[in-house]
Amino acid sequence: MRAALRTLLALILGMTLTGVTPVLAQNAPPRIVIGPGVIEPMPIAIPTFIDEGGAGEYAREIGRVVQSDLEGTGFFRTIGEEAYISRITGFDSPVAFEDWKAINAQVLITGAVSVSGDRITVKFRAYDVFNGQVMEGAALQFAGTTQGWRRMAHKVADVVYSKITGEGGYFDSRVVFVSES
Repeated sequence: MRAALRTLLALILGMTLTGVTPVLAQNAPPRIVIGPGVIEPMPIAIPTFIDEGGAGEYAREIGRVVQSDLEGTGFFRTIGEEAYISRITGFDSPVAFEDWKAINAQVLITGAVSVSGDRITVKFRAYDVFNGQVMEGAALQFAGTTQGWRRMAHKVADVVYSKITGEGGYFDSRVVFVSES
């Protein structure tokens, strides 16, 4: 009987010590690893700007420059026109925001270009697709000579960039950037 009692006490003591040891052990301090951040570019839609009279090539090129400027920042990713559900048929036509939401466009930039002689007018709007409205201060018009069409495109990109990021635009600057490939 004494042997059985000793065995039972040894078992209880062994189980108690085994259960207490992990509780008394100190854990190593947590290790925190900070890696490089990941910025997911904002999906934007820039349909071809509307030709409102004699501006065919200018309308296409201005939209391309705006797209190139914004994509070049790394903050934006342009959704290809093949993904568009609805089309912008006129500058003042109503916008089907649900169609733009369906392709995950967060910003929609529409524009129209008109040419009369050597004068060109570029107007545009930047829409917050999820709120279904024009971004404050992002519905403007620029006018000048046809020789300055590229500068107007950069100004459009400047306005859109600054409204979304809160930083000043730099596309219309005279600074040249060089990178190695």
